[in-house]
Amino acid sequence: MGIRPGYWFEAVCHRDSDDRCPELLYRTMLETPERAIRLVRMQIRTMHPFALSPAEVDRALAWADGGGRVQALAALHRGEPAGFSIVLRDGRRPEWRVLPVGRLILTVLHP
Repeated sequence: MGIRPGYWFEAVCHRDSDDRCPELLYRTMLETPERAIRLVRMQIRTMHPFALSPAEVDRALAWADGGGRVQALAALHRGEPAGFSIVLRDGRRPEWRVLPVGRLILTVLHP
């Protein structure tokens, strides 16, 4: 038995800026920071571009393909949380969060 690092991934959507109970879109545990950031990038890239203003499309793609992705990956490797959010044209705000956590690994020994 042992503890290994894992990365808790959540995607939520806030209805507005005062939303204290966002809708859960997706949740999973991932093994590496790279997989977590890849999942954020994939979800950002599959959003319908008409749901975003041109400025938000540019910001989202700049994060997914550039410095934001690199900074988030570095934070996770340091054991710090990382995240990103955008604002849709209708005021909703999707948010991606990744939190480093310990995972309990059970080892089964065979005689």
